[in-house]
Amino acid sequence: MRCIPFLFPENMISVELSEGREAIETLAGEWDLLVGDSFTAAFSRPHLYLAWLDVFRLSRVVVVTARENGRLAGVLPMARFRTDARGLYFTLVAPLARGDYQPPIVDPAVAQEALPAMLDCTFRRLGRRGVCWWPNIPVTDPSLGLLREFFASRRMPVMEEREIAPRIRIDGASYADVERSWTTKHRTDVRRRRKLLEAKGHVSLWQPATLAEAEPVLEEFFRVHDERWLTRGLPGMFQDPDQRRYFRALLKRLWGRGLHFSTVRCGSLDVSYHFGFFAGGWVQWYRPSYRIGYSEFSPGKLHIALVIEQACQSRWDGVDLLLGGEPHKDLWANDSMEVVSLHAGFHRWAPSYFWFSRGKPYVRSKFQMVWFRARAWLQKRRRTP
Repeated sequence: MRCIPFLFPENMISVELSEGREAIETLAGEWDLLVGDSFTAAFSRPHLYLAWLDVFRLSRVVVVTARENGRLAGVLPMARFRTDARGLYFTLVAPLARGDYQPPIVDPAVAQEALPAMLDCTFRRLGRRGVCWWPNIPVTDPSLGLLREFFASRRMPVMEEREIAPRIRIDGASYADVERSWTTKHRTDVRRRRKLLEAKGHVSLWQPATLAEAEPVLEEFFRVHDERWLTRGLPGMFQDPDQRRYFRALLKRLWGRGLHFSTVRCGSLDVSYHFGFFAGGWVQWYRPSYRIGYSEFSPGKLHIALVIEQACQSRWDGVDLLLGGEPHKDLWANDSMEVVSLHAGFHRWAPSYFWFSRGKPYVRSKFQMVWFRARAWLQKRRRTP
């Protein structure tokens, strides 16, 4: 593990670079304190990055830290990696794991000075090849403006992409109050589906009490998730063994640290599953699925309703449906969070920057569904058990 110091004695800020996963493990306690309990915490904790490194291999991992008078004030876990065919095998410099909210982890009080120094340190070590990609920065995060200023000052061209995360803000409301905010059609449908499912058995929201109790349910979730997607002619993400290993690692690493894993039980059978998080007073709806044999009861819809009910009873801030503007989310949402992803090129005319800023968005808009259906066809032919 090699460290390179960059000192700013006028305000007692020092920037240091370390290499390898050992740096994350060493910093884990301080890092957790720095992240605190913001709504982005689930995707910023060291345990998520360690889960990523448990499974995925990256060509080089660095951890850049900023300290103010010895106190940890910023940490950037960064990597240089080669993309797959979708990135034309170009190089990216980026946060080593990706989440729906991915702001730089830095104390706003020192970010103006610390963040540019930390990024310069990163590029000195990882090089200035390919594209710097920073995904999913909430528009409310002050680091977004600092990143824009940094890239402009280094004459790095930038392409921005925006996406919306619909949310159900509760703020102390009762479930009955939240329910009244829905359209009459939606409210009636949720009640009707629940009544129909209750005719088959007692309906409840279930959460495992121990990791050992959760592990076999996660394996069921993998099978249920992929069956649903493959039946629709779309690829199942858990046909990829690495994705199964990653979610197992997340379960273990985040157990007791912001994981929110639940099912809807009808009698003794789990009919809907949700693998998500809890951060900053928000349940975060990350990866759901349900048994296709119960589609007529809309178990996924009932699952969201039961989680909202739990949030109201616990007086949480709300339920965040995370990224994706799917129409069904609009039935629930009364709020939203916008995120910005930045692709910054090291050279304006580099082929890598052209691909990520122009070529890939165009190809994705024209051929994404063709790609998905081709992957699903291949997966069905070599279906894993």
